[in-house]
Amino acid sequence: MKKKSIGKIVIYLIIAVLVVIYLFPLFYVFNTSLKTDSEFIKNTTSIAKSFRFKNYIDAWNAANFGNYVFNSLFYMIVCTSLSIILAVFLAFPIARNYFKYGNLIYALFLAGMFLPDGTIPQFKMLLTLGLYDTRTGYMLGFIGGGGVTLFMFVSYIKGIPKELDEAASIDGCGYFTFIFKILIPLMKPAISSMAILQALNVWNDILRAIIYLSKDAILPMTRGLYVFTGSFNNTVTLQMAALIIVAAPIVILYIFLQNYIIDGTLSGGVKG
Repeated sequence: MKKKSIGKIVIYLIIAVLVVIYLFPLFYVFNTSLKTDSEFIKNTTSIAKSFRFKNYIDAWNAANFGNYVFNSLFYMIVCTSLSIILAVFLAFPIARNYFKYGNLIYALFLAGMFLPDGTIPQFKMLLTLGLYDTRTGYMLGFIGGGGVTLFMFVSYIKGIPKELDEAASIDGCGYFTFIFKILIPLMKPAISSMAILQALNVWNDILRAIIYLSKDAILPMTRGLYVFTGSFNNTVTLQMAALIIVAAPIVILYIFLQNYIIDGTLSGGVKG
């Protein structure tokens, strides 16, 4: 019993250390965002005393987030929705072996996870198609049904009884009706977990935005962070406030979907 108690204490200590390691940078950013410039210069690691929430208003205006937030929301919703739908339509026949060479196609998609990023070839393709500096061209770089999402969905669908497909077919249920009214509701945990990852990828993007876009009117929200970079820019407190503003929507989304995310990840692993 003593050995078990000691073991639990060690485990809890390790967990506590990991929590501190992961949460300290977040606390530091939030704490710095509430300081005045003079307070930050005097002591960069001290606890904020002034609680200057006006920094968030100043950061919002300085980064011109009001003009970019709609673009980021639009890109995130469209790219995430289309990617999830494409992944479901691809994963279902592969998981059920409904078409020839399905396993080969699945293997090729998985192999693509280990290949270098295709940003530059995509850029050349967009130039050829005349889609450079357009919303459509930018979103094409994110829309896809492969990678981790496909792997998770195939594993999850394999855990759904195949007899359900046959019963739906006998009742006269069409293919698209089955996908949207039966399969997708059953896949809510897996879809939620993959949707948050896809949304995070789109929302935090800055590299593709710089390469694919140049018009200020269609740039995403992360572009506003560039206002706070430069050798002569010392507004660290505003920069930290801007980082909190950009990260907040995804954090809130995760809080509301965390149960689905955990269930989807565990269920996909077990059913695979």
